[in-house]
Amino acid sequence: MPVPAQDGVVTPGTMPDDIIAYLYNLEKRHLVWDALRPWFEAQGYILYPNRYPGKLSEVFKYDLSEEHTDVPSVHVGDKSLRARMRSMIFIPPALFSAVSRQHQDVMIKVLSTEGDETDILKHLMSEPQCSDPLNTTIPILDVLTFDDRYSFLVMPRSVNRANSPFTMLIQVRWGPTDPLLDTGFDCLGTAFEYALCLLKALAFLHKNLIVHRDIRPGNVLVNFYAPGQANYQCFFASKHTKFALCDFGCSTMFPSDILPADRVCPAADSECGTFEYHPPDVAEGATVYDPFAYDVACMGGLLCEVIGYMTPLAPPLAPFLDRMITPDLCTRYTAAEALDALLQLKDSLDPKCFDTPAPAPPSFPQCVWQAYDRWAGLPVDFLKEHSARLPPVRPRRKIALVDGTSYFVDWDSPEL
Repeated sequence: MPVPAQDGVVTPGTMPDDIIAYLYNLEKRHLVWDALRPWFEAQGYILYPNRYPGKLSEVFKYDLSEEHTDVPSVHVGDKSLRARMRSMIFIPPALFSAVSRQHQDVMIKVLSTEGDETDILKHLMSEPQCSDPLNTTIPILDVLTFDDRYSFLVMPRSVNRANSPFTMLIQVRWGPTDPLLDTGFDCLGTAFEYALCLLKALAFLHKNLIVHRDIRPGNVLVNFYAPGQANYQCFFASKHTKFALCDFGCSTMFPSDILPADRVCPAADSECGTFEYHPPDVAEGATVYDPFAYDVACMGGLLCEVIGYMTPLAPPLAPFLDRMITPDLCTRYTAAEALDALLQLKDSLDPKCFDTPAPAPPSFPQCVWQAYDRWAGLPVDFLKEHSARLPPVRPRRKIALVDGTSYFVDWDSPEL
């Protein structure tokens, strides 16, 4: 159990060897929070309380009432202190919620020095990466070094961003996009914004020799949050929508002096991340795999799930998505090629089509890659034009057994 030093401020020597293990223990988690509270305050962050206190206004030395008030109402569903408390307390175990000296809500994530995440984040927050127009990853405010075992990533729950020709500052708040699987988008234009933001982020990471390795809906954020049921449709209609890729806990960064042919990973490492989006790149017994191509296919699987059912509104999306997830690595897009192709695709469409209301998302089966037939309902002439396209992609899914063994089956196998 962590024990504060005599002056009341926790020091590295007073913390347990495995902070993360404590955070995932519901009975012990508050001990870490309470022990680290003075240390974070010394760094300029006041942690939210573990439970609702009697008087919320007495919790913070950094008064939230001083936060910028020129916040478009569409960016936050409820700005009351109690609503913010409700939104910030119930978060994943390895995250802390806090308020900074600048009166901003922030999220603080525990980082272990054993992986590449700390080095990757420090690289991403440096120049010119921070100002790269392709950088649509979650903004990074700080990386706080605790000891030789742990650091803490500070991310915005709200961050000032320039908006409008008059550079008016707004508070951009980030929330989850998982509800999109149920609610869908308001129109085709927002769906394109979603895809473009994610492909920019992936192209940016790959340009910096970083592979994400855990692409899934839960690692995509939108600049809106609200406690309870968020009204995404109204926010999308405001045209302020931006999306961001986050969570680099599984990521790897290759040295700049390594040859492209050597930028591979052991096949066993392909199991990192959320397996539902994994392509069958190592299903034939390969010993190594290309993690950059793997990232593209995982992103393609995500886009197939989230926007694949909208191809009748924009038929060229069907061959575009096919090429992102094709098992032929020689013809699969790179991240930069996929971004360029989608930008060209967007330019080729009638601008009026982006205002077309989006259909409600279908009820997806468990197998996300083939959740929807992207070629169903497309014009006959378009189908004839693309009759020589690649055969339907049939990714495979790895099934793990209780005895530790595993096997692969087709995604549309009845066994699933």
